[in-house]
Amino acid sequence: MNRQNIFLPLLLVLLACGIALAFWAEAMPFAFLCLATLLCLAATFYATLRKRPWNLVAWGLLFFLLGMMRCAAVLTLPPNDISHLAGNELKVTGRICAEPYRYTTADGSELIRYTAEARETKLKGVVRPAQGKLYIYAGKTDAPGRVGDEIAARGFLRRPHSYGNPGQLDTALLLQVDGIRARLFAGQAGAEITPTEEASFARNIASLREHYLTAMTEVMPKADAAAIFAMLFGGYGGIKPELLEAYTVTGIVHILSVSGSHVSLLAAVAAYLAALLRLPKSLGVILVGSLIFGYTAMAGFVPPAIRAGLMGFLAYLALALDREKEGQRLLWLTGIVMLLVSPLLLFHISFQLSFASTVGILVVAPVARRKLAKFFSAAAQGKAVFLISSFSVTLGTHLATLPIIAWYFQLISLSAFLANLLVVPIVEIIIIIGLAAGIIALALPMAGKIIFGLDSLLLGVTYEMTRALAALPYSQVYVPAMGGGLCCLYGLTLGLALLPPETRAALWAKIKIRRGEIGATVAAVVIICILRLALTPAEMAVHFIDVGQGDAALIVTPKGRAFMIDTGGTRDGNFDVGERVDIPYLRHCGVRELEYIFLTHAHEDHAAATGSISQKIPVKRIFTAGEGREAYLKSMKLSTASDKAGLLSEAVEGSRFVLDGVTVEVIFAPKVKAEALATGNEASNVYRVSYGEVSFLFTGDLDETNEQKLLAQGINPHSDVLKVGHHGSATSTSDEFLRKVAPVYGVFCVGKDNSFGHPRPQVLEKFRRQGIKIYRTDENGAVVFHTDGRKMRVETYR
Repeated sequence: MNRQNIFLPLLLVLLACGIALAFWAEAMPFAFLCLATLLCLAATFYATLRKRPWNLVAWGLLFFLLGMMRCAAVLTLPPNDISHLAGNELKVTGRICAEPYRYTTADGSELIRYTAEARETKLKGVVRPAQGKLYIYAGKTDAPGRVGDEIAARGFLRRPHSYGNPGQLDTALLLQVDGIRARLFAGQAGAEITPTEEASFARNIASLREHYLTAMTEVMPKADAAAIFAMLFGGYGGIKPELLEAYTVTGIVHILSVSGSHVSLLAAVAAYLAALLRLPKSLGVILVGSLIFGYTAMAGFVPPAIRAGLMGFLAYLALALDREKEGQRLLWLTGIVMLLVSPLLLFHISFQLSFASTVGILVVAPVARRKLAKFFSAAAQGKAVFLISSFSVTLGTHLATLPIIAWYFQLISLSAFLANLLVVPIVEIIIIIGLAAGIIALALPMAGKIIFGLDSLLLGVTYEMTRALAALPYSQVYVPAMGGGLCCLYGLTLGLALLPPETRAALWAKIKIRRGEIGATVAAVVIICILRLALTPAEMAVHFIDVGQGDAALIVTPKGRAFMIDTGGTRDGNFDVGERVDIPYLRHCGVRELEYIFLTHAHEDHAAATGSISQKIPVKRIFTAGEGREAYLKSMKLSTASDKAGLLSEAVEGSRFVLDGVTVEVIFAPKVKAEALATGNEASNVYRVSYGEVSFLFTGDLDETNEQKLLAQGINPHSDVLKVGHHGSATSTSDEFLRKVAPVYGVFCVGKDNSFGHPRPQVLEKFRRQGIKIYRTDENGAVVFHTDGRKMRVETYR
């Protein structure tokens, strides 16, 4: 058994490595992979049957090839997949396969997002069969449709696209894991819904969830109903932002989505009922399994619910039946099967966190529990069993998920230990009586309303408790993102700590025998690292962040201090770029405060995100162009009474700022009266950032007219890297201006499939004619320049 608990996780790791290699290599010949896998399978069978010494190597290679083959198979789409028609205006007909999602945009418009299974398309009068899932966005209708209804919509079809920045959730990949490979925007024209009367399991389940939400909204505020509904079935729509923030800081935000903790809770309730009824263990397991299956069905059999059901049931089997080793073996087998069935799960944060949390519960928590129990006397252990169990499970899940949390969020919650002791038990009561209330309300509506009313009161209690815990010092602490090497070192250290004492003693005895060689190796590695650090010249890093159709750049000085030039944003305000893109990027890069933010002008796609950034990260000064403070506060969605308004001051042409040897020059700041602005681009400031002999020019949305004014003033704009004006619009970057700048590199900050047609082909051609190397954030993702003041190297995310 112990060997299996080493062999199985090793096979899982090799399977994951094969999937990752095939995914990143992309063009892997599927036929070759199938042949190689079959040959390896035959060799493995032979080696195992004949007990050859290399049979373990054969098994490892087999699972590595299986991972590559399965990933290549999933990435190979059929010829009639809907995603192949992306980039066209067409009509799609299909079937609604999930509950429509209603939401309100920043301008007050109400839209509906449908998840549909495509059946046919009509492009340029030609009707073709199609398959694959897609999102359809359409205006609100009185009859939004139900699961199983026919849907037809006309609009522009696009592939899902995510921001290309490290440490950020790849939303396009998350959708691909769930089978959604295209998006169609029908807009206010809406979609044609043809109701069908056929009864289906999915429709009945959707009606049951709708019953829960309707019953709750009758007796409590909509925000409370949304939060409790999320606790029961998942989803963040309609939840009060303050509640979401408090739950996030205290580390219990997973409660608002279907997770393994929900399933474990239901399993515990079922196990209690089985014990109360004195059922045999086998019947108890059947009862628990049935309840978990029923809950997964109520959640719509969505992939997160299925994953949570499997992981939660495994945790129950291991802990409730007191078979930790058996549970660990089932965990590794389940992970292998899930990745073989759906290899792209490897890249889904839901799977990563669910699996790592279950590892924490089944592998780390038992060890932590035994070590914690030693601090209590035998008599006290019985009284402190809840405290010991709760703390060990929380510690186990934190330790197991730390690399994932650090990579994506760079924050861990220390208050989670208190929240799990004080708040989570109340939340569990909310979930249990909430599920019961919905069933009771079917027969006794008034009784159901009373119970739901109690749920709302308990929710208020948890909100106040989490707010108080979130306000504690060090409630949430920063953790830097771990690279591959650091993750391996962390995993090795944690693995050694989890080894049984006798195994650790035997390992230490072997190390002592070879302590000379090991000591010399460690010393050599340390010396090499120190020499590398000492000999590597201090570098400035300039990051062009992928913020979609907008500009945002982060500059980090050789001593680690940072400032930004523009921050990005969206014109319609429907997506908070500062909160969702900039802040995660800054944290991933280890930036915890900004010395300055220099804004080229007040347009939202350059300045809007500054509001969110300044409220989350300390910013010392914000420099603007000349449109006036009110224009910037409006763009940032800040009031004149905000304490952040005092950070704003107008940049003066000719000003210079020096930070750790990095110089920022305001080389052009046009004086334009607000009433004289035609587009707002005329107000764009131009900044140049220099370090040693290397310089970067940031022109915002500077148009050709102001380019000529800049040159007429005798200003020399020469720079090595040009952030191309106005995202590559034809109204910027004249031939003369480009010749004067004479850059080696040109960076286009531009959104994928943007409606403006940026960058314009004629502008791209100008750069090619002059031999300028082009980078684009829509294609390359984040573009990072590193320079020691003389040489440069460039890294791109994609």
